[in-house]
Amino acid sequence: MKMAEIMMLPVAPYEVNGRNIFDTGISTVGRGGHDYFCAHCGRQMVHNMDLSKIEAEILYKCSCGGLNVPPPVE
Repeated sequence: MKMAEIMMLPVAPYEVNGRNIFDTGISTVGRGGHDYFCAHCGRQMVHNMDLSKIEAEILYKCSCGGLNVPPPVE
């Protein structure tokens, strides 16, 4: 897999709809994949992970407080 830098999509608090929220804290590091950036502040919040392999609908919370989802897989 070729690694890419991917901007997440912003999610407003009223759009949570009971979905689980994963707090990325300082940073989340994986073992192969892409780098994902917060759509609110631009911080790199997930490093070297393939979020397309996660089957649950998870929102990713940045340290700025912004909620994000990965863009659809093409």
